[in-house]
Amino acid sequence: MTLKYILPVIAITTTAVSAEEYQLFTELRADHLRVSGESETVWSLNGTYFFDKKQTLGPLDQFEYINKVTNVGAAFSRFDGENFWSIGGEYFAENNLVISARYTDNAGSDATSVGIGYLISKDFIIRAQAAKPEEGDTSYRFSASYNHQLQGNDYVGFTAYTDDEFDQYGISSKYFASLGSDKFIAVGVSLAEQFDRSTWAANADYYFSKMTSVGMSYSKEDSYSLNAKHFFNQNWALEAGFASNTDNSDFKTYSLSVIGQF
Repeated sequence: MTLKYILPVIAITTTAVSAEEYQLFTELRADHLRVSGESETVWSLNGTYFFDKKQTLGPLDQFEYINKVTNVGAAFSRFDGENFWSIGGEYFAENNLVISARYTDNAGSDATSVGIGYLISKDFIIRAQAAKPEEGDTSYRFSASYNHQLQGNDYVGFTAYTDDEFDQYGISSKYFASLGSDKFIAVGVSLAEQFDRSTWAANADYYFSKMTSVGMSYSKEDSYSLNAKHFFNQNWALEAGFASNTDNSDFKTYSLSVIGQF
């Protein structure tokens, strides 16, 4: 089984922004994989820097559905003695054009992708992307995302995508809402078709407060995950998770992340 980690660079800064606005997001993560008695740990380090402040929607890890801020990011991870890393970013121009690019090296096999998009409105964006692996043909992907704003910061977001030959396509949706008394919920679902094979997945996060949440996910392949996350202050959080499969209990993943937001 080949694991590919395309993760957004760690940046170092000591400048904090105001209480619930952030520009730099970093994560140090360890995933301990156990399969039929064998085990391996994946270490990863990633970060993204935004050129303007990102405003939270209540919880310290929830932001607007459609990002509209120029950013750069990169990541590094190591698995089974191999290195995986990537670097890329997005540029949002004043004329509403969006330019993106990413270079990825997966254990010596590299790939380059470039994209162009257009913000039709603050709630609607369309994109086209071309990806060229080191060996193989260029693939093309087209997508559109729409945000339907509800009361306050609540929203329902939708994203649809397809490749140029309609061999791979799908749709996903996310619902975020305040439940009052400093409690929130975020629910996501996705449906996809990949070379005549249908898949689906669902996830949900419940926030006891702006700083503490629990979540779970489940997929058509009977894979599931559980996680808990807590911010100890405005800048630092710890997240722990567990993942497995109901049909194959020999496969387990234990995860631990240290997250910094500044």
